[in-house]
Amino acid sequence: MRSSSLHTLVWRRPLDLQRYVCARPYLYHLTHQANLNHLRETGCLIPAAILMQRAGCPQLIRARRRTHERIIVDGREIVIRDQAPLHAGKMRLPKGYNFEDFVEHLNRRIFFWPGSDVGPISYGMRHFQRYRRERPLILRVDFDSLLRSNPAANPLFCRYNSGSPRCSNGKKIPRGPHMFVSTADFVEAPSRVVEVTFDIQIVLPPNTEFSERPTGPWRLLF
Repeated sequence: MRSSSLHTLVWRRPLDLQRYVCARPYLYHLTHQANLNHLRETGCLIPAAILMQRAGCPQLIRARRRTHERIIVDGREIVIRDQAPLHAGKMRLPKGYNFEDFVEHLNRRIFFWPGSDVGPISYGMRHFQRYRRERPLILRVDFDSLLRSNPAANPLFCRYNSGSPRCSNGKKIPRGPHMFVSTADFVEAPSRVVEVTFDIQIVLPPNTEFSERPTGPWRLLF
């Protein structure tokens, strides 16, 4: 059997979560400076769609954000980041599934970039660079601690930067809910994971850290 065929067979197996956590022990999340007190008070990351609903702004759930959106939840202002790189014209969506459906699907998730103790993967570094002039906050979360703090949470994995589609050789690229899969359905090399996502509210573990740079220095959030 050819070596290329052997390589394909090697990675046609489900992603082992514990091995992946060992290989990518940290998750990184970018948020606005204005959200710091809310994070400390609630101790949670909450999907944008839930925050919009609580703010009495359900119309925002299916609308692409060209700029940052400021909403009021329980008397506190929360800044939800823009979706400027998200363009319908660059995507090929499943039949019967439209752009607004996809926007809502993203808004119902929490997104992390996987990484090591020295920083996130290259996709995450580029993402942070895009907003560096705003001096955003970067959260660094121990992956194993997050799973232990959220026993009901099942991470789903994506091999793309889901919010920044780009045409390939002039052709639209496929996008849709199928992009986010469980460990059982992620049958590519662990290095192909670009995003780790959750579709529920996430409790931040006590050892969560924050910084203004993706490489630190780091301080405890709580």
